[in-house]
Amino acid sequence: MKQELRAVLIGRQHCGKTSVINTILETRTEAEGDENVKREGFIDGRRVSLVETPGWWKTFNPIDFSNISKLQLVRRISLVSPGPHAVLIVIRADSAFTDPDGRFLEEHLELLGPNVWTHTLVIFTRGDLIQREDIEQRIQEEGSALKRLIEKCENKYQVFNNSNHHGRTQVEELLNKIEGIVKTSKGMHFNIDLEKVKEVNEQWEEIQTRANSRKSRVQKERSIFKEKAYVRRLEEIRVVVLGWVLGGKSSAGNTILNRDEFAIGGKTRECTRRFGDVDGRKMTVLDTPGWWKYFASELNPDFIRSAILGSVSECKKFPHAMLLVIPADTSFQEEQKRITEQNMSILGDDVWRHTIVLFTWGDKFKNISIEQHIESEGEALQWLIEKCRSRYHVFDNTDKNNRDQVSELLQKIDEMAAENSLFCLKTRKNCDEKSCQKTDKQEALNMEIRLKDICHFLDEGFKRKAEEIRRKIEKLCMDILEVHLNLQDSWSMDDPIDCMFSLTIVLSGIIYKPHRPLKAISAPQQDNIPEPIKTLLVREFSRWESIIIDGVQESFQDIKSSFELSQAEKRQKSVDAVERWLQNCYHYVQHTIDKIQAPESGISTKRLKIQ
Repeated sequence: MKQELRAVLIGRQHCGKTSVINTILETRTEAEGDENVKREGFIDGRRVSLVETPGWWKTFNPIDFSNISKLQLVRRISLVSPGPHAVLIVIRADSAFTDPDGRFLEEHLELLGPNVWTHTLVIFTRGDLIQREDIEQRIQEEGSALKRLIEKCENKYQVFNNSNHHGRTQVEELLNKIEGIVKTSKGMHFNIDLEKVKEVNEQWEEIQTRANSRKSRVQKERSIFKEKAYVRRLEEIRVVVLGWVLGGKSSAGNTILNRDEFAIGGKTRECTRRFGDVDGRKMTVLDTPGWWKYFASELNPDFIRSAILGSVSECKKFPHAMLLVIPADTSFQEEQKRITEQNMSILGDDVWRHTIVLFTWGDKFKNISIEQHIESEGEALQWLIEKCRSRYHVFDNTDKNNRDQVSELLQKIDEMAAENSLFCLKTRKNCDEKSCQKTDKQEALNMEIRLKDICHFLDEGFKRKAEEIRRKIEKLCMDILEVHLNLQDSWSMDDPIDCMFSLTIVLSGIIYKPHRPLKAISAPQQDNIPEPIKTLLVREFSRWESIIIDGVQESFQDIKSSFELSQAEKRQKSVDAVERWLQNCYHYVQHTIDKIQAPESGISTKRLKIQ
C-alpha cells in the first residue's frame, strides 16, 4: 500500500477550498461545517486525508485577528495527526492577488512556524475561467505579490478546474507534487508543536465551558426578568448606532430598516437619521460618525463629538437604545477597551445602562457562537459585555432576509426599556482623571509625544497609503477586467478602458485634490518620532486599505453574477464606492490635523499620553 498523504487547505473565504477537496476525493459537500472539516478517501490505493481551515475575508495584520481565529487554525491543523505532508494555499485564479493578501498570508502561515514554506504549495482554483499562460504571466510579473508568494513556496503550484470532477489528471499531478514534497523532506511531515496543540485544546475546552455558562446565565436572567417585570412591546423604537469608523454601523442600520438607507463607507460628518416600519413598529435609526479605532478620543475630529451630542440632545424624544457596533472578526483588547470607554463617556456614565453591544459580520463565524468569541478574546471584551449588563446581539449584515435577527434585537430593546426607561443625556464637559487618564500596568508602553508630530505622520502616512491604494486598485481593476475579456462576456472593448479612466480620475481627485489644502507642516526631528504612533498609524491605514481593496474586489466580482443592473451601472457603482471610502479616509485625517493645529484647541503644544 502506498504511503498516506495528509494535507491542510488554507485560504480566504469563497476561494474554493471545499471544491478542491470535492475534486480530489470525488465528493459533493456543498459547504464547510464542523462535521466535514476533515475528510478522507482512497486514491489509487493511497489514503488521502484533507483538512479545511477557516477562511478569512479581510487581510488585516494578524495582530488584529481575533483570538478565536488563531485558535481555530491550530485546532484544525492538529486534526491531521501526526502532521500534514503539505500545506495547500488556495487562491482564486480569476481574482487579483494584492500586496495586502501576500503580507497577510505570509504572516498568517508563519504562525505555524518558520519551516512551513518547505511543505507549502499554491492551488489556483477556477482554472477553467482563465488561461494557464495568463496565470504564469501573472506569476512572473516582477515585484508582484504573487511572484513573491510562489517563490517562498519554492515555485510549487497547481492550477485546478473544479467544475470538471472527471479530469483526474490534475489530481494525479497534485498528488505527485505532494509526494515530491515528502521526498524532499525525506519522508517527514510538517512538525506540529504538540505542546502548543495541547495548550490550545485545553484552552478551547475551557472557552466552550465558559461560553455555555455565559449563554445559559444570560438566557436565565432574561427569563427571570420577563417573569418579574411587565415588558411592554414598544410601538416606536429609537436607536443610536455608535462605533469606530468602517466598523459596520451603516450596514447594521440598513439591516434593521431592511433597505439601503445609509451609504456604506460614506463620508459621515454629521449624524444621519432614517425612518422605517419594522415588525409593525415605527423605527428611527441614527447613524453617527465613527471614531478612530487605535487613537485616544482626544485625537478625534471635533465633528464626531459635536455631531453625536447635537443629534441626541436636539432630538425631541430621547433614544431607547445605544447600539455599540463591534466587528466580530477583529481583536478587541485593552487598547480598544480604553478607546471605547473614552468615546462613550461623552454621553455620560448613564449611557452603559442603555447600551447593547451589536457584533457585526456574524456571517464570518458560522460554526462559532458569539459567546465563544467573547470568552476567547479575554478580559477587555468581557469587561465591555459586563459594562452593558450582558446585553449583546449578533448581526449577519449579508443576510437582510433574515428578519429573525432584527426581531430578536427589538425584543432585547423592549426588555432594556422596561428595566431602565429612556436614555437621558447627562454629559460632562471634561472626563475625570480616572476615565480619561486610565493607564495600563505596562507603563513602559506609555509614551508622551508632541501632538504636532502626529500631524506630520497623519499627513505623510495617508499620502503614501493613498498612493499605494490607488496603484493597487488600478491593478486590481485591470486584472479583473482582463479575466472578463478573456471570457468574452458582455463587456465591449471600450468598457475596461472607460472604467479604468473613470476610476483613475476619481482616485486622483480624491488623493491629490483635497477640498481645501492642508496647512504647511514642518517635519519633526527624527529623535522626537515615537515608534508607538507610527505603529498605530500603520495599523489604522492598513485596516482602511484592507476594507477598501476587499470591497472593490467583491464589487467587481459581482459584475458577472448580477443581472439587476446594466454593466455601466455596475461599473459606476464600484467607482462611487471607491470614492466614498477614500473621501472618508481623507476626511478623518484632514479634520484631525486641523484640530491639532488650531490655536483655540489648546492641544497643539500639549503633551499627550498614548497608551
